[in-house]
Amino acid sequence: MRYLTNKLFYFYSEDVIHKFGNPIWITISQKYELLYVLGKLANELEIDSTGKNEQCLAKLIRTSLTKREKPYLIVLDDVWTTTLWKEIAKVLPDTKKGSRALITTRIENVVHMADAAYTYAPYNIPLLNEEESIKLLLKKAVPRHRQCPDPIFKYEDLAKQFAKKCGGLPLALVVLGGLLRATQPFDFHTWNELLGTMSWQSDENECTKIVSTSYEHLPFAIKLCFLYFAAFPEDKEIEVEPLLRIWIAEGLIPEDKNKTLEQTAVCFLKDLVQRSMVQVVQSNRDGSMKYCRVHDILRDLAVEEAEENNFLKVCSKPDDWKDCKAHRVAIHYIDAAELIDNNTSSTVRSLLLFGKSSKLDCSKYSALRVLTMEGRVDHVNFEGSRHLRYLQLDTDIEMNNRDQFWKWVKSMNYLETLDLQQSMHDDLSEYICSIWGIKTLRHVLLLLWPILGPPASADLMNLQTLKVAAYNKLWEEQSGFPNIPQLRELGIQISSGESQKKVETLTRLLEKLNHLICLNMIGDAHVLEKVVLQSHTKLKFLTLSCRFDRDNTIVLDNDLLPPYLLELHLKYLKFESDPMPVLEKLGSLKILSIGFSTIRKDKDVRISCSNGGFKQLEELYLRYAYDLEKWEIEIGAMPMLKYLFAFRCDPLPPPAELIQLPSLRYLDWRSDIEENKSSISEIFKQRPDLKSHWV
Repeated sequence: MRYLTNKLFYFYSEDVIHKFGNPIWITISQKYELLYVLGKLANELEIDSTGKNEQCLAKLIRTSLTKREKPYLIVLDDVWTTTLWKEIAKVLPDTKKGSRALITTRIENVVHMADAAYTYAPYNIPLLNEEESIKLLLKKAVPRHRQCPDPIFKYEDLAKQFAKKCGGLPLALVVLGGLLRATQPFDFHTWNELLGTMSWQSDENECTKIVSTSYEHLPFAIKLCFLYFAAFPEDKEIEVEPLLRIWIAEGLIPEDKNKTLEQTAVCFLKDLVQRSMVQVVQSNRDGSMKYCRVHDILRDLAVEEAEENNFLKVCSKPDDWKDCKAHRVAIHYIDAAELIDNNTSSTVRSLLLFGKSSKLDCSKYSALRVLTMEGRVDHVNFEGSRHLRYLQLDTDIEMNNRDQFWKWVKSMNYLETLDLQQSMHDDLSEYICSIWGIKTLRHVLLLLWPILGPPASADLMNLQTLKVAAYNKLWEEQSGFPNIPQLRELGIQISSGESQKKVETLTRLLEKLNHLICLNMIGDAHVLEKVVLQSHTKLKFLTLSCRFDRDNTIVLDNDLLPPYLLELHLKYLKFESDPMPVLEKLGSLKILSIGFSTIRKDKDVRISCSNGGFKQLEELYLRYAYDLEKWEIEIGAMPMLKYLFAFRCDPLPPPAELIQLPSLRYLDWRSDIEENKSSISEIFKQRPDLKSHWV
């Protein structure tokens, strides 16, 4: 949930949510499209923006804001033009007393325009004074857990001189603190030597100079990884896993016999985060990074350095690609095909496309290694692209182009990542089985339709991600399995039929996967319930799903569930009996989601949580529990629960014991029954500290 992970902690604080419901924060790029901004605003309001124009979205947004029970709070961050504010202001109704729309900007004209239109005095954020600057610098440079070899007052004296160089600018202080934190050896003399290299005097370019200094002190390999952030649009929240895979495909990550390439890439990204050159936007439950971004000043530096060194070229208009010598090109243009057609260079090795395209013809790029497309494309041509390492498309492949497309993929003998999880809607089995001969594969992601799992003869030593594979009956017949010892994440769909052989085969297959962290199994309940996972101590994320058209009554057993799960999702299942006594013993579990969580009607259709159960659970989601009649919660159960979401669980009444949960802060119980609504209101009255995202 956003309140747990969003970087804007104070913006989503309890006081703000209590007054305004769901506050909305939208970051505006220097180059923006109104339709894109309205789309982001619509998505925050849970409005489907697919296929809608500006006028339609504006009307829907205004209607939604008008109907809200609470006033709204909308922040438009980093507005560059007066035009945008005028356009957005027309969408916002003024009928809600106490509603606020705030803008942040560095452009004086925008401030004057807003002030003149709404007579609200602008607030100029002051620079930090000397004491505040030193405090922030030392907080970043000397974390609490780090031991200082010299007395701290020595560092404070140097920090005063460093802070003066930063001129009170928070970003400069944070980045410089990251640089000091990374200095080796970490001592007074090293800091003093660094201060001596900063011979320039404080002026209006302090921040730029500090950022440049931090960049120059990066190790060479990490410096190249930082430059890659130039490829992404301004203010984009970048998904970490694809980013790391691209670094690997580009050959930017050196080999380390004690680590996988992915682990080394994570270390490089963490180094950039510790230096405050990259910001973590959102983390996964296990603490790993999920989304990141770079400040626009740091991105400007990356773009400048990348283009100056011919590392990467950013093209946002047709002429930008003219006379380009860089082997890597990022296209931020409405029609990538126009730029590709006008380019005569055949030496491009990496194409990162952000925008729509009528076609994508890469046949002239025989040296192409990386291709990622975040936008619609109607026709593709990869003829001759035998050297591709990374292929990610966000589009459907035309039926008349599909046979040829998979022939091209089959010929990519160096392919490491195949990411078509947003692309394919049809059965791929007849096309894709041939890829299992590509021994370099590391990540295969095809979520919308399962592919037949690799045969026993497949030798995939580097494969770490496989989503989603269909159960291969040859595993039974040949009593053998593919060689996939490094697999970390597996999604597998199990066909219906005789179960005992499948259970034995799956159990033996999973026993060989010693590094498995994430597992998603889809199949008949009588197969899922018998697969033994108890020995998988590294497994942290588990999803068990049953198909609608099958018998989905499951018997939960302690042998089924790994002991150290952090996150468990149970979808479309019926339970032979109350599942809570088994689930509450998972001492590390932090997220539990139960969908279609019914119990056989000939049983006692109630669930109960006992004292001491669910010791670490923080988030609980109940969905479609139509048959449940009662939920009992003993004192001492779920002591860490922060968020409870119940959707379409009628006629189940909200238990009065929710009042007793000490850590509960957010309660979303959606019901159409008046009696349940009254019970929910009573809970909120007795627990005024509770908040709801449902406004």
